[in-house]
Amino acid sequence: MTKRREPLTYHAALTTIAARIGWDRCGALCGVTDRTVRLWSDPDCETEIRLIDAERLDRAFISSGGDHAPFHRLFALRVELAAKTCDGDLVRHAADSAKETGEAVAALLEASAKADCPEMRRRAKKEVQEAIDRLTASLAGLGEDHER
Repeated sequence: MTKRREPLTYHAALTTIAARIGWDRCGALCGVTDRTVRLWSDPDCETEIRLIDAERLDRAFISSGGDHAPFHRLFALRVELAAKTCDGDLVRHAADSAKETGEAVAALLEASAKADCPEMRRRAKKEVQEAIDRLTASLAGLGEDHER
C-alpha cells in the first residue's frame, strides 16, 4: 500500500520529483542510496532532505521537462502562508477565490483574443495575481496541518 503524503509537505514534493526522474536518479544526484531518498519522503521517518539536495533535485526535475521547481515552490508558499493570518471562514474564502479566479480566467481569455494588446496582458497579469493571492489566503484559512 502506498503511504499518503500530505499536500504542502517536503515529502510530497520529493515524491513528485521521484515520479519524474526516478528514485535511483534522485539518490545518485544527492550522493546517497535510493533507499535514503525514499526515507526522506516518508512522513514517519525522522531523517529529512538537506537544502542543497532539494535544490539539486529541483534542477533535475526542470531539466527533465518539469514545469516548476517543486521544493522551491513549496518553500516559498509555506513561508508566505506563515505570514498570513488564518481566520478559518472557508465559505468567505471560497467565494472570494471563486470571484477572483473567474475574473482571472475572463481576463486571460480577453488577452488571448487580443494578443497584441499590452494593456489586456497587463490586466490579465493583475487579475491572475489577485486570484493567486486569494487562493493563498484560502490555503492559510485551512490551517497549518502541513507542518512537516
